Amino acid sequence: MDSHLNNTAMSCQTVNVSTGPVQISKQVLRALAAPPVSHRSPEFQKLHYNTTDFLCKQFKVEKTYLLTGSGTAANEAMIWQIKLLRGKGLILSNGEFGTRLIEQATRASLQFIQHKLLCGQGFELCAIENEIHQNEVTWILFCHCETSTGVVNDLDNISKICRRNDCLCFVDCMSTAGTQPLDLSSIAIATASSGKGLASVPGLAIIFSNIEIISSNQTPVYFDLAFNDNKDGIPFTISSNLLHALNVSMKQKLQQEQFELIDSYSESCHKLFSENDLLPFNNTRSKVFTISSPHVSTNTFINHLKREGVIVSYESEYLKKRDWLQVALFGYYKTAELDYMLKTLKKTMLASSATNICHNWL
Repeated sequence: MDSHLNNTAMSCQTVNVSTGPVQISKQVLRALAAPPVSHRSPEFQKLHYNTTDFLCKQFKVEKTYLLTGSGTAANEAMIWQIKLLRGKGLILSNGEFGTRLIEQATRASLQFIQHKLLCGQGFELCAIENEIHQNEVTWILFCHCETSTGVVNDLDNISKICRRNDCLCFVDCMSTAGTQPLDLSSIAIATASSGKGLASVPGLAIIFSNIEIISSNQTPVYFDLAFNDNKDGIPFTISSNLLHALNVSMKQKLQQEQFELIDSYSESCHKLFSENDLLPFNNTRSKVFTISSPHVSTNTFINHLKREGVIVSYESEYLKKRDWLQVALFGYYKTAELDYMLKTLKKTMLASSATNICHNWL
């Protein structure tokens, strides 16, 4: 097939490079369309064990919990477990989702101090360690990748600081679980979602744990991970379709060839956006890029991409407020799809710039 026919065929469908819902495979769609089964059936229990066991091995954790809900629900369960530790914590924030963790922790009445930077700024490791020493901190909570900016925080070194200071490390991995190999063996609890880097549909909250779960009747029962343990991980209804879809997607996505493919095109995207002065933040290790341009109308840019069948993120409140859009490589992709996406981005930048120049002349 020549390049013209290939582009024509590709433009008849869409390439989803939004932060969610993400691009999913045909096999995942088939899993979603299968007849549902009871969450009390032996078939479901076997699928549940297969899924959680696979995730434990892939992320090198002792226990995986699945709850019906979004990534925010996973963070809620993590925060209620932190509450039972009763020590003073440190919450790091350098963007929208770090701030959301602070808000959730405040509602749960956690005792903590906050280390809050301007949106997109990077944390200094020595400043974090000083906060631990000065405030007798016993736990830290932060986002691995701050999705609102694409800035990746230094999980490896922050976890080393925690170990050195006998401090438990809790981390939101929504935008990194599934987009890169992750070793979470030194983390107390980490969270993820079926609808991000694991390339399934939204609906399952994922909690990875390496610590002994504390039980308390003060914890809302839905977020009580000890209650989950007592019910073999399935205390309430979970959709068999969502579980089946995640089981299929994770085995497709958590493969070296997918990591390498995403790495390669992430580098290409970073280079393209940087050369065109579109990146306000440092995104060299990220799989999500926040785009802002003083030269090109965001609406013009988005409309060009829509016409070409490339889906990006622009409707979240924090994006609309700042006139930003985002490109994220969270889904399950084939080389031809990402080739088309990259060519379309280049073509759209040229077209949007030309349109903007014409408007300025008029």
